[in-house]
Amino acid sequence: MRHAHAISMFYALVLPIAAIAQTAPSAPAFEVASIRQNEAGGNIIEVTPGRLTITSATLATCIKWAYDVQDSQISGATSTVSDLLNGERYDIVAKSTEPIPDGQLKLMLQNLLAGRFKLALHKQSRDMRVYALVVAQNGPKLRESQGEGESKQQARSKLARQWTRTDMAQFAVEISGAMEAPVLDQTRLLAKYDFSLDLTPYLPTTGERPDIAGMMITAIQEQLGLKVESRRAAVDVLVIDHLEKPSEN
Repeated sequence: MRHAHAISMFYALVLPIAAIAQTAPSAPAFEVASIRQNEAGGNIIEVTPGRLTITSATLATCIKWAYDVQDSQISGATSTVSDLLNGERYDIVAKSTEPIPDGQLKLMLQNLLAGRFKLALHKQSRDMRVYALVVAQNGPKLRESQGEGESKQQARSKLARQWTRTDMAQFAVEISGAMEAPVLDQTRLLAKYDFSLDLTPYLPTTGERPDIAGMMITAIQEQLGLKVESRRAAVDVLVIDHLEKPSEN
């Protein structure tokens, strides 16, 4: 299965921060990885079994994907680090010895960033705006999954996605990109579900720029029987202590 993660519009993945050491945690390394500068723009991350292809992405984008965080959850400890986070863009092509889950690829990218870009970081709790995912008044419109297997998300169109065997904690973090803020699961729904979400019916008809976050809020309530509510909460933030330009391939 191939996933293209363009850091824009509807499809961006964000997960809560797990326990993070001062540098990236130990994980298997890619069998081969190449890095080159590319200022064309794009911020695209593509995942196929055992292969990670990053096209013209900032280091902030790479860190977001590797550590499953939002822009608001990344902070440079110095101005030099901040400049590197959002300055030069890179193409990264990395392959593992065999097909592995996305979560393992993320750990391997963490190791790659630590080794080639000398990434060092720590986490810090900060109060910020978040969204809470809760059950709407009339209850959820979700179908409980049958059988076992990993959670999957598939694109049906640019603005439509389908999830299988996905719990609400995973769904909450996967919509954080579109909401441009962390989304916390407070539904108290513990099962895994199969469901789909389509933003197409909510596109503006007058040609103005679509409000993706607003469309998401409406679609989630009408199609899934859930609500997304704005709140403030303590959230883990990655403080980037050190970052360098990459070492040679």
